[in-house]
Amino acid sequence: MRLIADIGGTNARLALSEAGQIVAGSTRSYTNAKWGSLYEVVDDFLSLPQMPALTEVVIALAGPVQGTRAELTNYDWQIGAEALSDLTGAGKVHLLNDLTALGYAVPQLRTDQLTLLREGQPKGGPVQQSLVVGIGTGFNVSPVLQHMNTVICPAVEAGHISMPHSVSTRLPRLGCDPQSFGTIETLFSGRGFAAFCQQLTGQPDMTGPEAIGAYSDPAQPKVTKAVDAYAALLGHLLQDLSLAYMPLGGLYLAGSVARSVLSTARQPCFDTFGAPRSILVHKDTPVWAIADDLAALTGCAKIVL
Repeated sequence: MRLIADIGGTNARLALSEAGQIVAGSTRSYTNAKWGSLYEVVDDFLSLPQMPALTEVVIALAGPVQGTRAELTNYDWQIGAEALSDLTGAGKVHLLNDLTALGYAVPQLRTDQLTLLREGQPKGGPVQQSLVVGIGTGFNVSPVLQHMNTVICPAVEAGHISMPHSVSTRLPRLGCDPQSFGTIETLFSGRGFAAFCQQLTGQPDMTGPEAIGAYSDPAQPKVTKAVDAYAALLGHLLQDLSLAYMPLGGLYLAGSVARSVLSTARQPCFDTFGAPRSILVHKDTPVWAIADDLAALTGCAKIVL
């Protein structure tokens, strides 16, 4: 039996899996702020009635993983594989980034777990290449390489690289201070979306959900303009990522910011995404939103140790 977990910047979801499938009724959710560490969360999960003996643990988390150690980017939790093995009694413990876990889930996702955002024609070949782009509490991507029944998702920490030129050069034209957005995650994340809307609207206390809620409100045209501008910048970023990772099998967007922005301002995003460039590798790339919040658990269940 395998313990699987998806540890985000705000919430933690834990479940059991067996033979690559999540055990029905085993999923539990926790609010991180109520717990002092991941070990406390795991210990509470293990105290549930009729908990079976564990042989494996797979933990996906929103932060960088270095071998057997990991740390949440937006929360002060240190995580070690050895400590988890001692706590659970499992002989195998594997830590991975949460976007990597979503990557492993992609080949298994059903149509009811996805929302089609942009029609396209996936291109086949011996190796199918797709890309997951996560914009929520933080930012990251996961390349997905599939050859027959083998899936490989290389580890990436894309949120901490410098902002692409296609985005950074447009920020001053919009009235934004580019120094505020030096890396991808400083803009394309929950706090980045809020900071961007604050700068463009002149409302220093505006939150991301408030901006989405005020979209299309005739009394707040600056908010609508800000969200549209943000969506257009996202389109430029997706263009660059498509050139870097060649996701001819499809582009998958995940995270609360990606879903909320594209549910309100999809057209500005895909107007820029589909704009002509010298190399149009993304011309026929279909784009989906991952609508299932438990998808990363599916990836944790499927990964082969």
